[in-house]
Amino acid sequence: MEKENRIRKNSDFRVVYSKGKSYSDHHLVLFIKKRPDNGKKFGITTAKKMKKAVDRNKIRRRLREIIRKHFDFVLSGYDIIIMCRLNGKDADFSQLEESYLRLLKKSKVWKKESN
Repeated sequence: MEKENRIRKNSDFRVVYSKGKSYSDHHLVLFIKKRPDNGKKFGITTAKKMKKAVDRNKIRRRLREIIRKHFDFVLSGYDIIIMCRLNGKDADFSQLEESYLRLLKKSKVWKKESN
């Protein structure tokens, strides 16, 4: 994921949390906020209860790959934060990907179907 497509500042995360809408399922929570320009930015967080750094980093690597894989199918003009719940620690890659796509379609920021 390119640097210009990342949410990095704590203040930016807080704005999306407070003013955005949230969509959730068993593994993930998506926070989505409309942007004033036509870009799209992503942020990744994990549940505070995930104690081991190994688990948190593994989840973040998987989510970055899922975002990269489906980046072109997400509508422009949104800030999106993906938070992995504690249940997501035990999910495999395909379950996380399925969860991510389901939430994007539910939030109506999904452009079209991919193959």
